[in-house]
This record gives sequence, C-alpha cells and structure tokens, in this order.
Amino acid sequence: MSDRDQENVEENKFEEPSPEDFLFEEEEEDPEVIEKQKKRKAFVIKTIAIGISFFLVINVLGVWLNMFNLDALQFLRSSNELSQQEDIQRYKEAVVTIQGNQSRGTGFSVSPDGMIITNHHVIDGKGQLVVSFPNGDLYEGTIIDSNEELDLAFVKVSTSDVPYLTLDDKSGSIGDNIYVIGNPLMHSQIVTDGQIVENEERLHVLKISAPIYSGNSGSPVINENGKVIGVVYARTIPRLMDDEDSVGLAIPIQYVNEELEKVITQ
Repeated sequence: MSDRDQENVEENKFEEPSPEDFLFEEEEEDPEVIEKQKKRKAFVIKTIAIGISFFLVINVLGVWLNMFNLDALQFLRSSNELSQQEDIQRYKEAVVTIQGNQSRGTGFSVSPDGMIITNHHVIDGKGQLVVSFPNGDLYEGTIIDSNEELDLAFVKVSTSDVPYLTLDDKSGSIGDNIYVIGNPLMHSQIVTDGQIVENEERLHVLKISAPIYSGNSGSPVINENGKVIGVVYARTIPRLMDDEDSVGLAIPIQYVNEELEKVITQ
C-alpha cells in the first residue's frame, strides 16, 4: 500500500458522522395510551368550561334575584295598583332617570324649563349625565349646583316644556300619608306608599315607612296634595338584634327650597 492510500484510510477512520446517524427510531405509541390522553385533555377542557359557565350563571342569577325577589315582586304589584290612580300617573311624568358612568339614579323636574333635583351622590364623579323622561325624551344634564353635606344636587336640561312637580314649603307631620316614585333595583317608575315616621328637621332628616331600595336615591316624597315634601337619599339598616323595620331617609323640603333659592339667585 502506498503512502497516499494509507493516509486516505487514516482520514476515513475519523470521518464526521452524518445527521442521520443521530436519529433514533421512533417508537410507535400505543393507540390506547393516545386515546386516554385525548380523553384526559377533553375532560380538563370540559371541566374548565363548566366552571366558567357556573360562575357566569351565578352572577346572572344574582342580578335576577335582586330584580325578582319576594320584596321586588311585592312592590311591583303594589306599584301597578297605585299607578292606576290618575294623580299618580301625572306625578310619574315628572320623575326622571339619571344615568352616568354605568350608574343609575332618580331625579325629578321642578320647573317647565328642566330644573332637575336629585342627590349629590347620584351625580358626583359620574361624568356625562343623561336624563331620560318617561315619555322617552333624552337630554344631556348639566350640573348647576351640588351640596355634598345635604346630599342634594341640581341638574339642568335644555328644554322649555316638560312635566314638573310642585315643592311644598313644609315637610309634613308624623302619620301623614306619602308616595315615593323612583327607579329601584333596575326597574323604572316604581311607586311605593307609606307614612311619615319621624320628622327631625334639625338633623335634616325626614323618616318615612315607604320601602326604599338601591336606585331610589333622588326620588321625590310626595304628600296627598301632590306636592314634594322631601328628597330620598338613603335608608336605615336595622341591627340583627333589633326588631325594627328599615325606614327611608329623605331631605326635608325646607332645606331643598333654601338651596334651590340660592341656585335661582346665582
């Protein structure tokens, strides 16, 4: 063998392996194993989907239970009966819905040119306000004045001929019958009735027995003469150990009149 042939033999001894030399023969997976893996994956996906669906259903049920619990069904039935009265139908025309930043409250018109009274907390930080009347008319609301201490606010809409309620000059006496019209629990134009339970003028509070719910804030308290004697802003929450019913809290009309006078004379 020549020296050249010997060199070629030596080179072949250390030749780099090809990529194919590193490939391993793939083992065929057992079809039963593959099927089990598919079933396990499908089970996990189904379980997650059921969990998400259950969570969504619970949320929806919470909303519907608020709308259709026994109390709600009772005040819907009572409201329907009260709304058959002609005077109540007339009062309802002036009660509006105030919406802003996914919030919703009540207000009422007190002049044909669109002066609306509501609560400070109904409009505070809610951005652009939309005021809707029962007849379907919509207006952009402009905040004219707001008193956080009294929880009272005045909103103006651009119009010249809308239904309105008349304000009384006194808030009434214990035992007087009253009506409240508002938009509680995602409903609209709900009428409840009751009586004046307590009139604490020095504390700026008129207590009423009419049922009050979330969304009633800004509702007018109307006496038997059809005049507004207060503006609803909250309700009491009885202690568990006390055998007392919740009562509605309203701003006595005297303080509303004083604030309205300031707004008009500005």
